[in-house]
Amino acid sequence: MNRLAFLAFFSLTGWCLQAQSTLSNVTISTDPSGARFTVDAQTYFGPATFVWPAGSKHTLVFLTDPADPTQATPPKVQTSLQFDVQYTFSGWQDNASLITPSSDPIQIITADPHVTTITAKLTVAYKITLNYFASQDPTLPPTCGAPGAIPAGQFRPGIVFVGSACFWASANIFVPANSNVVLNAFPYPGFVFLGWTTNFSSSDYLLSFKLNGPMIISPRFTPAKHVQFVTSPPGLSLLIDRTTTPTRQNGDVNAPCLETQPIAPQTGFPPVCWGDFDFAPGSTHLINSITQLDTSGILWTYDSWSGSSGLKGVGQSNYVADTTPSTDVVTVKFVRGAQVSFLTNPTGLNLTVDGRPNNPSLNFVWGLGTTHTISAPANQTDKNGRQYTFKSWSNGGAASQTFTVDQSAVDNGYRISAAYSVLSRVIVASSPSGLSVQVDGKPCFTPCTIDRANGTQVRVTAPTTIALGDSARMDLLSWSDGGASDHTYTVNGDYAIISANYRSSYRLSAASDPGNGVAFQFDPPSPDMFYPQDQPVNITATPNAGFKFRRWGGDLAGTYPTGTLTMSSPHSIMALTDRVPYIAPAGVRNAVGDTPSSAVAAGSIVSIFGQSLAPILEVGRVNPLPQTIAGVTVTVNDRILLLLFVSPQQINAQIPSDLPPGNYTMQVHSQGQPDVAANFSVVRNAPGLFTQTVGSQTYVIAFHADGSQVTPDSPAAAGETVSLLGTGFGPYNGFLIDGFFPPDPPPALADQVSISAADQNLVPVWAGAAPGYSGAALVTFTIPDNMPSGAPLPVTISVNGAASNKVMLPLS
Repeated sequence: MNRLAFLAFFSLTGWCLQAQSTLSNVTISTDPSGARFTVDAQTYFGPATFVWPAGSKHTLVFLTDPADPTQATPPKVQTSLQFDVQYTFSGWQDNASLITPSSDPIQIITADPHVTTITAKLTVAYKITLNYFASQDPTLPPTCGAPGAIPAGQFRPGIVFVGSACFWASANIFVPANSNVVLNAFPYPGFVFLGWTTNFSSSDYLLSFKLNGPMIISPRFTPAKHVQFVTSPPGLSLLIDRTTTPTRQNGDVNAPCLETQPIAPQTGFPPVCWGDFDFAPGSTHLINSITQLDTSGILWTYDSWSGSSGLKGVGQSNYVADTTPSTDVVTVKFVRGAQVSFLTNPTGLNLTVDGRPNNPSLNFVWGLGTTHTISAPANQTDKNGRQYTFKSWSNGGAASQTFTVDQSAVDNGYRISAAYSVLSRVIVASSPSGLSVQVDGKPCFTPCTIDRANGTQVRVTAPTTIALGDSARMDLLSWSDGGASDHTYTVNGDYAIISANYRSSYRLSAASDPGNGVAFQFDPPSPDMFYPQDQPVNITATPNAGFKFRRWGGDLAGTYPTGTLTMSSPHSIMALTDRVPYIAPAGVRNAVGDTPSSAVAAGSIVSIFGQSLAPILEVGRVNPLPQTIAGVTVTVNDRILLLLFVSPQQINAQIPSDLPPGNYTMQVHSQGQPDVAANFSVVRNAPGLFTQTVGSQTYVIAFHADGSQVTPDSPAAAGETVSLLGTGFGPYNGFLIDGFFPPDPPPALADQVSISAADQNLVPVWAGAAPGYSGAALVTFTIPDNMPSGAPLPVTISVNGAASNKVMLPLS
């Protein structure tokens, strides 16, 4: 009785009474699933769940294969219905661990609510079906007998190993699941192995795989093409499929084989003679001759093949095995070899041997009687780029010569050398490198190499300046040989370097804000504002008239107008200034421009020249003239002058007509700016005539009798009366109010006026205040009839002996 039944029998009476009305729910299965078991004589193939009354009895059986009578202890094995999977029973296991003993496939179970699962624990093996596809005696076992020993009267193409087990016929083999299975095959003499056919279509020769299901495998053996390789003289070696292979010492394939290849001991195959091979029909094999010494120390080299139509090639052959059953004999003929060496001086240069220019070695073994051609190139370059020129062979022969191997060469070897002369090498470099120079007029990006014979003259040219954008450049310092930027260099010596040495220079950009605020001084000075790299530069900003230095901007900082920059890169500086009012020396003058007198007349229009005199250009009203324009007023002895217009550089104003002659100080007052003063002198008469520029010529402002303006397009004529406009002619014979247009009729000038025209003195028709103008006068005169025509007439006005500026009057 098992433990579960025992516990049920000896339970307390109350518990037993309770169990009669209690149900037990239990699932019975196998691990892994797929095996067969019975419950109460009913067969199941997968997990089954039962609801039993507690205390009821049931029979549980894991089904096993019938026992083999030859086995003392039959294994607890179940084979699948498809005969391709084996399950080996290892015991029952329940969730409460109550089944004892658990190793019995048959269990009598009393239902217990505490037991909910019962599982048969199994190990799995899959069947490997080994198919030989060859007839065999079914009475003989498929496993190998003595290794390699074929049973008498039996046909065997070869043996295979599945793991460590040897087979020579079809067999079924069960192997534990997930095992790593190794397959190997050994063909018998006369056969070759072509690979495996499996149910996953592999054709590998040596095969290893993890077994995760039933498998069918078939070794593919086929009759071989038997080939015997021999040499003449016999006993030399060949390269068969890149493997050094000895051949028979006697060379007679019909004689008994005395030299055999070693055989793996586990196969037990009969030995194979040296040089004998079994090839797969249709397969291709690489056959090479070997230059070699025989046992007597005699050197042999390839001469020819013979004896087989399967050979394709000379010296190195691709042997193609046919499908005929006959044995193929291949004879490789050797001849005495001579050691032939070619050298170059200097070493490492190339020679062309038998048409091949790049030989891995210039040491050869050539057969007796063979003819070869050796050529030395006239010019060549070595691996370092050096150029060489052929001079001579050591045997005195031509650059290209033919050599026939004779007995002397066989006995003593043959060795000749090709002598070359090297061209001198010059490296043309620069500092920094990568610049473009010229060598003999051709571009050279440094460093570049030139090869020339000693004594050759080479012209090298380097640009004096190389621009690197707008703000940087490189300047040539010198060539390393001391030559000029463009000079001739003489090649001398085996190896030399000539270098163009450059220095970087950077631009220093300087400006002011406003643009005319300062004058810069640079120490050291530079004509183009480029300075050598790392050159310190002292910079001073001197404010121009009308400006005050405030601070530096850009690459300089501070409020002091002097600074220093080191030119390690391009630099840009900005002098920031403030405008301040300023009147230039002798900045108060007649409004017409330059006149013979530096003084001005009372009542005349004057111009005040300077900087920052007004914030903007603004023109005032004309009748009457204002005292203030754009916040600017001008005073003389606390009297406010009348203004025509103001601008930052010029103010036009009227001098009071009652101002006595003398020296005065003028004050310009601009809102928000400090006052600025200027000294000037007032005289009775300081005449000046107004002019205008037409094209490139300056002409007086004059009017025809009808009031239209005289111009080059509308010139005056001889005999015509014209009027000239001016200011500073002195007082009038009548009353005028400063800043207002004169009355009608306008008053005449108080002082005598004379006119000089082309060296003729003329009397004016009339001279007085100019209608429609403030502070201006008109002088009217008649042009004499004898004045030359076609050229401007030079005119000068004098008042009380004070002369005006000379002007040109257009004349037809």
